Amino acid sequence: MFDRGMSNEQFNSHLETLAKLIEKTATSVEEAAQIVRDAKIDTT
Repeated sequence: MFDRGMSNEQFNSHLETLAKLIEKTATSVEEAAQIVRDAKIDTT
């Protein structure tokens, strides 16, 4: 079956989780950027 990816609701939930993680742990722009990069979903 053709994989259509995340729904908008799932994507928004993922973004909100990232935002909360960044707020609680990042102390610099660089740390915030690394959190986002580490959270990327592997599509390979």
